[in-house]
Amino acid sequence: MRFSPAFIDRLRSHFLISEVIGRRIAIKKHGREFQALCPFHNEKTPSFTINDEKGFFHCFGCAAHGDAIEFIKRYERLTYPETVERLAREAGIALPAPTPEERRKNESEKTLHDVCEAACAWFEKQLLAPAGSVARDYVEKRGLKPETLRQFRMGFAPDERTALFSHLQQLGFSQALQAEAGLIIVADTGAAYDRFRGRVMFPIRNVSGKAVAFGGRLLANSSGNKNLPKYLNSPETPLFKKGEMLFNLDLAKRPARDGNMVVVLEGYMDVVAVAQAGVPYAVATLGTAVTAEHLRLLWQLAKEPVICLDGDAAGARAMTRAAEVVLPLLKPGNSLRFATLPQGEDPDSYVQKHGKASFEQIVQRARRLSEIQWETLASQFRLNLPEGRAALDDACNKLCQKITDATVKNHYLSYFRKQLWSQPVAGKQAGGKKTFSGGNGKSRSAHVEHMVVQHHSAALDMLVRRMLHTLMQFPQLLHKSQVEETVSRLDIRASGLDALRNCALSAIEADVLDNHEAFSAYIQSQLPGDMLGAFGSDAIALPYRNTLSLEDAALLWNETANAYEVAHLEFELKELQENMAQTMDDHAYSRLVELKQAIEKARTARTFAPAETDVA
Repeated sequence: MRFSPAFIDRLRSHFLISEVIGRRIAIKKHGREFQALCPFHNEKTPSFTINDEKGFFHCFGCAAHGDAIEFIKRYERLTYPETVERLAREAGIALPAPTPEERRKNESEKTLHDVCEAACAWFEKQLLAPAGSVARDYVEKRGLKPETLRQFRMGFAPDERTALFSHLQQLGFSQALQAEAGLIIVADTGAAYDRFRGRVMFPIRNVSGKAVAFGGRLLANSSGNKNLPKYLNSPETPLFKKGEMLFNLDLAKRPARDGNMVVVLEGYMDVVAVAQAGVPYAVATLGTAVTAEHLRLLWQLAKEPVICLDGDAAGARAMTRAAEVVLPLLKPGNSLRFATLPQGEDPDSYVQKHGKASFEQIVQRARRLSEIQWETLASQFRLNLPEGRAALDDACNKLCQKITDATVKNHYLSYFRKQLWSQPVAGKQAGGKKTFSGGNGKSRSAHVEHMVVQHHSAALDMLVRRMLHTLMQFPQLLHKSQVEETVSRLDIRASGLDALRNCALSAIEADVLDNHEAFSAYIQSQLPGDMLGAFGSDAIALPYRNTLSLEDAALLWNETANAYEVAHLEFELKELQENMAQTMDDHAYSRLVELKQAIEKARTARTFAPAETDVA
């Protein structure tokens, strides 16, 4: 049903949004607003605010935002029409009468639901009938208990050509309706026959728990047709879109949200088996790769869904496809993790052999998307050669360009830079001679290594703080692409400074660089006070702007950025020289020459000339 803007406005105006949300979670008055722990992600400090005057909620932790309808829709896992109907009932407001077209559509969908439910009930009965003995033998061998069969409403489709078709006709469902629901196939001759025959049946339910389609697992193949698929899904219908639905979402949504954990498996039996073992938060895609709509559904349940894959080539391909889909959709806090089972195992076999606890350990140890992406890229290049490192750097940059969210993109760039800096610049020669190991050699004393690293970190931290301080006072400098690139590459260990850096970069798209007050307000609005910290607050307020011109600030930036580059290069040079004292080879010597040349160039280089600053 479509709802007019006037009706939606009337519904919104009937409630204070704090009343709607306060009936479902604990909220506390805070000035003119209300605060609460966000129900959409795990947190210990409230970052969820409710504003009655403006009629919206906003979470500064996960960026959840919207009105009362959006809150109920997300919190209750309802569709938009279901949410409007729920609020209308609470308000005692009658729903508008549907148009004739809407009435016809609603009746059509209702009837499709009815025929699917009738088919589901019939399949369940067939599993318990004498003809269902072959199916009962199969599910018993798979270790499924009677209560599990009832929970998932599993059934059996007899190996008969028109058994279901005839039954549904007797109930008054037409041939056309059964075909529209995907339950039968109509031949060119006009003859109709059952789509599912000789199969264990898995109902595919919508988020409300209603059967809308089916999946069938082939048992004995009496037809002699060798091309019959082992698993067969319903075709897409008005009720069933494969790329927009997840098997078991209706049962998994509550435990998944409560535990902030959802795991995506590859098949129905995997989900049924792990649920029986005590893992209720598993879902499965329906014969397709993970789609953007799947991710939207999954992120409503948990911020980092886990894709659990078989440890084979097909699993690796599925992981690659999922990674490609998710990159443009990444947002702060929303990502994916990947768990891989041992070779030859699937979730069903693994949980039966090793139990719930062992399976959950594999899920908990799932690796982050950023780690997987880095290892995939790094494996393609020879990192002991400058050309290989340069090629990897370029590949990382190209991958990050697929990420549309500026904050996430900058964090990925920073992560890849840190990984690249930590890689050794030489490895083993073919003859097995040990060469430079990137500063991890055993011969250097732990005391000397600690002093070098400590001194290096302190120097870089000082330079990073100076650069960020300058940017807080003169954000116009970020208009220059050279400055933006340098800032994105900074190796920042302190989480507060890293967050401040990324907020400064996101301010580019917010278009607040030319107004210092707007820029300061933007930075402070994006970072909670405890994360902004004393340095961030002081950096915004300290009077650089009263003592430096923009041209002077550009010179200061240029000087500091060059000093930072020199410090990085000198640290690598120092480690290389110390390792060469133990082992000399041609690769190390070539790198030594390159580093000395790069340091000399960096000492005289300018990030940009003051005259080139095209800002006033």
